[in-house]
Amino acid sequence: MSLIKFLGSVLFLLVLAACGRTESVQTLERRDLMRLVFKGWDGEQNAVVKPPLLKAEFPVSVSASLQAGLRMDALQVQRLNEDSAVLLVKGDTLDAGKPTLLAAYWFHRRGEAWSLVSRQDVIEWLDNNGRNSAIGNTSIIELFPGQFALALEHSQLKQGVASTRLLLFRIDANNLVPMLDKTNGLDLAVHEESGPECVNIIRNANTASSAHARGRHVRLRVHENEAEPPNCHDYLAKWDIAMGSTAPGDITLNFADKHYRYQELAHTMDNEGERTSTYELQVSAQKGKKLFHFDADQQKYVVVPDKARQKK
Repeated sequence: MSLIKFLGSVLFLLVLAACGRTESVQTLERRDLMRLVFKGWDGEQNAVVKPPLLKAEFPVSVSASLQAGLRMDALQVQRLNEDSAVLLVKGDTLDAGKPTLLAAYWFHRRGEAWSLVSRQDVIEWLDNNGRNSAIGNTSIIELFPGQFALALEHSQLKQGVASTRLLLFRIDANNLVPMLDKTNGLDLAVHEESGPECVNIIRNANTASSAHARGRHVRLRVHENEAEPPNCHDYLAKWDIAMGSTAPGDITLNFADKHYRYQELAHTMDNEGERTSTYELQVSAQKGKKLFHFDADQQKYVVVPDKARQKK
């Protein structure tokens, strides 16, 4: 009887060991890691991940009928050191114009096998109230030796304004932490149109810029039953971050800002009393630089006022 109990105990321990065994993969290939995190994921037919595999609470802007699952795709894999790595993932609802999920998963290596050790199914829901929203360039940067961050460009078109904003997240041992304030974000591009003619207006202005010295101006004649010419705005910026020694370095933003406005010069009236207005295109351009400094108390980047930069 004691032998039977002993064999039973051994069998029970073997079952427990089998149940507690951690699944792993042999590579850091995106497809292998995604399959480890989301069972059955294949990047094609089964790319839609549903609860409970997806441990995320949906924002109120996503209706219950759309909360069945998200189409999950790997953005990037980053090796943090010899034995740890992080997988960055985005999730899109099946209905366009809804928020995009940003998530991260951490892996640890034992021998030749990589196992999932931590997960952050919701880093942030990226606002997709507009349309054509997309995650663009993503990159991993080293803030200072041993400390990495995810830099991500998020673009969308909303109410006639196409914009691209930089998002920056510090990569910690088991979570990602935002380093830029939403209300004081870092815009990389803004293209504002108050009418569909803006593309032609900007093109004509750039074409005429070389002829401007010869006295030629871009003018427009508009009849009273036609819409007034639109105003247009173009903003483009490039960013760079300095690597620090023990803390994140400064972010430098070099930008070019242009406004295109039509100014009414004169108006005439024909024999039938119809009024025609003549407009001349005015282009105001500005180039500049913005500096963002890492605030240790807030643990976020804050913009450095122009006066403070001038004193340095």
